[in-house]
Parts: sequence; structure tokens; C-alpha cells
Amino acid sequence: MRIFLTTLVAVSALSTAAFAAEGAVIKLKAPAPVATLIHEGAAWRCNGDVCAAPQVKALPVGRACRKIAAELGAVVAFNYRGVDLDAAGIADCNTAAKP
Repeated sequence: MRIFLTTLVAVSALSTAAFAAEGAVIKLKAPAPVATLIHEGAAWRCNGDVCAAPQVKALPVGRACRKIAAELGAVVAFNYRGVDLDAAGIADCNTAAKP
């Protein structure tokens, strides 16, 4: 039983790490205008002002933020493939955001 629990915890940790390494999460300034979106081949699901995609293309984080902000609106925080965009990057990203 102990081995089973240890294995379960290890697999759960790997799954979370895999999502962070291949997925993206965006927090918007306002609720998302759509519940789901296919963008750049990634399936995004939104709940209020948070949207996530379990797997996204490998792009530079700033470019990826500008592209999705152009679809969804102004951004508060962005994590892309395990990389958080800093404050300067968020400000740059928001220049592409739709009004």
C-alpha cells in the first residue's frame, strides 16, 4: 500500500510538471469574452478571468502573450510553458490586447 501511494504521488507530480512544461495559463484584467478558444492550434478553456491550455506551441513567451492577448484582452499574469512573464513583459503584451 505504501508503494502504491508513493507511486501515485510521484505520477501526480510528474503530470503537474508536464502541464507546466507544455501548457499555458493567462489571467486577464476582465472576464474572458469566450468560454473556449482554439488559438495557434491550442485548445484554451476559460473560467471567468483565467484561461488555460494544457499544450501549446513552443514560442517566445512575449510573442505568445501578445498573440493570445490580441484575442482575449488585457493581461494581468501569464505563464507559458513554465515561464512567468515579468511586469515589463506584461506591459508589452498589453499593447497588443484588444480593447
